[in-house]
Amino acid sequence: MKPTIPTQREGTSYDTVSEESFSTEKQAKAQFQISKQRLLAVNHWHEVIGSDNLQFKLIDARAEPVDRLPMVGDYIKIEIPGPTNTSGEGYDWVIIENIVEDERVHEEFISITIRPSANPQKKAGKEETAHFFDDAATNTFIVKRKEMKLKAEVHGRNEKPNIEGVGLIDKIRNTFVAFGGILGASKLQWKSLTDGLLV
Repeated sequence: MKPTIPTQREGTSYDTVSEESFSTEKQAKAQFQISKQRLLAVNHWHEVIGSDNLQFKLIDARAEPVDRLPMVGDYIKIEIPGPTNTSGEGYDWVIIENIVEDERVHEEFISITIRPSANPQKKAGKEETAHFFDDAATNTFIVKRKEMKLKAEVHGRNEKPNIEGVGLIDKIRNTFVAFGGILGASKLQWKSLTDGLLV
């Protein structure tokens, strides 16, 4: 079994990869376990990235904050620098739609795929996507080991500004933030994450 990355159909895409090689497979396996736990500790991603300006909070399907391993159907509430998101009540929201894990004799991996979502904590109003990208976009986070080589990856697919069905303020904000991401800001943040997962 290999990690599954959604197909690129529209908008922009990117692939961010960091890798480390070890002198023995035992060392690589030990680091894989450390990197895997860092990936699963969503509430601490800002520490891995090395930025207090970017915060991630794991929220369960009942819209309550939790401090545990992520599950399919959980949400991640993201606080990013810059203009706030009205529909997300100040935050950008994604839902965890897939978690896959596999282990073989000389290779293993874990992957998490997220997608922009509505704000599950919003009590009233229509369920509009509360993120600067529309809900066709995905991010897939992967940590994998093959023999003595370890990789951490983030793959973005189908990224387009979220400008349909949102208010004017959010249209302007989402276009501004999305084009910052498309032009490289988010890729730099994800590179910090992939590097940090392996340190």
